[in-house]
Amino acid sequence: MSKKSTKDVLTSPFLITVYAIILMIVFLFFKFKTNEGIIVNSFEGKNKSSWSCSYDFFRGEKKSNMKGKGDDLFINVMSESGEMNIKVEGKNGKILFNQTVSNLDDNGESIDVFNIKVPQEVKVSIKAKNHKGDFKINYRDLEDFSKESKEGIFLYGEAHDYKGIKKAEVDLWGKYYKEYGIRNLFIEDSYIDAQFLNMWMKSDDDKILNELYDDCDGTLAHTEENLNFFKEIKKKYPETVFYGTDVCHTYKTGGKRYLKYLEENGKVGTDDYNRSVESIEQGKKYYADEETGNKYRENIMVKNFVDEYEKLEDKRIVGIYGTSHVLPYSNDYFNEIPCMANQLNKKYPKILNIEGACTLERYPKYKDSEYRYYK
Repeated sequence: MSKKSTKDVLTSPFLITVYAIILMIVFLFFKFKTNEGIIVNSFEGKNKSSWSCSYDFFRGEKKSNMKGKGDDLFINVMSESGEMNIKVEGKNGKILFNQTVSNLDDNGESIDVFNIKVPQEVKVSIKAKNHKGDFKINYRDLEDFSKESKEGIFLYGEAHDYKGIKKAEVDLWGKYYKEYGIRNLFIEDSYIDAQFLNMWMKSDDDKILNELYDDCDGTLAHTEENLNFFKEIKKKYPETVFYGTDVCHTYKTGGKRYLKYLEENGKVGTDDYNRSVESIEQGKKYYADEETGNKYRENIMVKNFVDEYEKLEDKRIVGIYGTSHVLPYSNDYFNEIPCMANQLNKKYPKILNIEGACTLERYPKYKDSEYRYYK
């Protein structure tokens, strides 16, 4: 049997395939390699006061000089993998913000939200290390907030199952409660749940709270940490008033129990009774429609929020919701319609402040004094 010639070997189908793969890799490398590093399938939008970019892969550095009318910079980073460092500098070179974010658990995606006080001109540097996801950076022209302010909405987004988050939120609420005298706390619960919580705040035992806890068995709210969150608030901040703006998820248990309470106390036909019935109907409709239920819920959360907020005399509130509900420039979790805060941002653009509550626990070096409304 004759030996194959060198030409035959070099032109074999296997090696030709290898050559093609190598050439493709080289082609892709140079196609996506830029003076900013390597970025694959990117879509970027930029003007003086706003900068956003999404991509499948980014390794390298991007810079931008930004200028806005306001004194706040809103930063939102979604990470599917890899990590990213965001640095914000003033014109004089002073570092105003320097934070590295990543998808720490490599399970799904991680969202980090920051709202920092800045001058009207800054330099922003983005350094990515094998990062997949997107970032959005916008100047926001917000009203100044002080102890004399008459209105202010401060929303915090949490990962419901993030360990340690509820303890951080108790401390956060305490700062508003003690330093600014705020008493109104909006939560991702129904009108009925909030009414029960307000009744419990004035009671001498935990019967009502334990019933609420049992109602949410099998959900992310059914944790010892969440239970202690409410107990700590009652103990440390007893004048807290809860406002629930979600649909009534527990209409078969807590909803039925609250209506019975109202009926036994002669409150049929009152505003409280009518709103409770409405809350229960919202829950029923949400669970009855698998196709459009999520869009319905997001819109109802906006409606309920506005209804509660507009009735307040003291229009200074803190709200704690799942992160997917409180990203002002994003859609909902299912990417179907603008999320709750996105819709609220159109109605309350000057007073709506947003922060990622998880950053309080995940990044302890990010000082409270850096938040604009703590100045």
